[in-house]
Amino acid sequence: MSQTVTEAAENGIRITGTLLRIVAMVVGIAAVYFLTIQSLRVELAAKAENSVVEKLDKKLNNIEVILKESMLSKEQFYNFSNNMETRLNRIEYQLGEITGENIGQSDAKK
Repeated sequence: MSQTVTEAAENGIRITGTLLRIVAMVVGIAAVYFLTIQSLRVELAAKAENSVVEKLDKKLNNIEVILKESMLSKEQFYNFSNNMETRLNRIEYQLGEITGENIGQSDAKK
């Protein structure tokens, strides 16, 4: 009778060990899945940000061409540049809000 109790205890340990391995595998697979999804989100956010920056760069280049073609006074150019800087700061802030990052801030401010 003591052998059957010992065998039953060993079988219980084996089943528990196997069950523990299965649970560990499931948790590992879930972790890999969620890490993959998160990395894809980060990559998509970076691509979207790069796309926005490229569009803004093209628009600024077009504006530079327009400015070169027509003559502006220094005051008009100064007002224009201040307006553009304000708009770019707002866009940068909104991108930071979307991605959850502090874009454009120096390391001292972080």
